Amino acid sequence: MSAESLHDGAWDWIVIDRLEFDTIIGIYPHEREQVQPLRVDIRLGVAPIFETAQSDDISTTVDYQRVCETVIALAQSGQFNLVETLAQRCADALFAAFPIQAIQLSVSKPLALPYTRGVGVEIFRRRPVVEFEPQ
Repeated sequence: MSAESLHDGAWDWIVIDRLEFDTIIGIYPHEREQVQPLRVDIRLGVAPIFETAQSDDISTTVDYQRVCETVIALAQSGQFNLVETLAQRCADALFAAFPIQAIQLSVSKPLALPYTRGVGVEIFRRRPVVEFEPQ
């Protein structure tokens, strides 16, 4: 029995803490006129990393630089009013681009309200299971 079969259904986590960049996001006119900082924390549930740990080869895991580039490009498109929408679209894009099984993602606007450290949303999603029915 392989080490992987012993852990079927288990995940390891790739963690990206405090991805920070500037973008246009918000519903108010002043938020649409100039960039503001955005903070994104990402946890990616992946298959156990046994193979990656043995091979020491990036092709056997998720490249977190590409994950960051994907999130930044999506956010900096400027098309989102709500952090809720951005969070869901990031999850959708990451599922489409990478072999991940789950995502925990938070998006925060640190300067949105002066009396807070930030406001935002946190989501958890599992990869959608597509069931095929015989015809």
